[in-house]
Amino acid sequence: MLLKTLLFFSAVLATVHHTNAATDKIICFFASWAGYRNGDGSFKPTNIDPSLCTHVNYAFLGVNADGTLKILDSWNEVDLGGLQNVEALKSQNPDLKVLVSIGGWNAGNAILNGVAASSVLRTSLIQSCIAFFNQWGYDGIDIDWEYPVNSDKANFVKLLQEMRTAFDASGYLITVTTSSTPLSSYDVPAISDTVDLINLMTYDFHTAGETVTGLNSPLYGSSSVNTSVVAWLDAGVDASKLTISVPFYGHSYSLASESNHEVGAPATTGIGGPYTQSPGVLGYNEICEFYDDWTRVWVDDAQVPYKYDGSNWVSYDDAESIGLKTKFAVDNGLAGVAVWSIDTDDFLSTCGVHDPLLQAIKDNLSA
Repeated sequence: MLLKTLLFFSAVLATVHHTNAATDKIICFFASWAGYRNGDGSFKPTNIDPSLCTHVNYAFLGVNADGTLKILDSWNEVDLGGLQNVEALKSQNPDLKVLVSIGGWNAGNAILNGVAASSVLRTSLIQSCIAFFNQWGYDGIDIDWEYPVNSDKANFVKLLQEMRTAFDASGYLITVTTSSTPLSSYDVPAISDTVDLINLMTYDFHTAGETVTGLNSPLYGSSSVNTSVVAWLDAGVDASKLTISVPFYGHSYSLASESNHEVGAPATTGIGGPYTQSPGVLGYNEICEFYDDWTRVWVDDAQVPYKYDGSNWVSYDDAESIGLKTKFAVDNGLAGVAVWSIDTDDFLSTCGVHDPLLQAIKDNLSA
């Protein structure tokens, strides 16, 4: 408790110069492949409620060897109208910003390591982005590079600065999605000075591949949302450009002993959900629809819940914990909250409230 208190006050002190900034951003990442999920798990652009987002980030596009943007699934993105239908959401909410996100975990470091190092390829990427924005009506780019290494440090900043110069005339946005900790390969002050937003991936602090149960996205603790924000602030980020990310999914485990369901209990990778079909991962919509009768436990120090039933165990976020994280963003003068990813909210109101997790963010931003 003492550590939590000290870290909290450290965050408050670090952000004292930024508390006049509005905390008003809701960055909705949309996993474009979610339309392929089974039955009621299938999520398409028409399922997005644009009144609950300030930004929608279409994930993901790739980058070709020549530096140009690469559409990874032309059937989904073009033939089925994925890109067009996300852009069309702006007709319902004229203030909505729609961005394309490049990279992601599957793309790895290779997404930009060669491009960022070449002035020719950086120019090619920038020109390709502008052509894409003009063609599809998008408002900017999110760069989710997982992760630059130390030799990429200066080149990453060069890429961002050159993008900034090229984009400013048309008002295109540049955001980056980053590690929860400020890696040595990030020039934090330079990145902060250049981009519009920095989305911290404040989740996956523990995953189902570990040998004991752990919390996916604790708000407080030795490795948590709070410690991530403090570390980034100490590294020189502008708080008013920083968002914390909340997961709309949980990590599931199979307990070694049904009698021990505590955090840190011996366990192996747990079940996958009927929609997401990935061992060790359950979308919030799957948790509320299929596993609502599991016992819920609130972890007071971490300010998040977990659930268990027999040998099944899942660390996840619900409306209560996400509301508290949103208040944390407000209290610390951050830009707002990002979501990975909106397609596993209860978007069909199966369990009651429509999009309850997104609604919890919106309600607590304006509270």
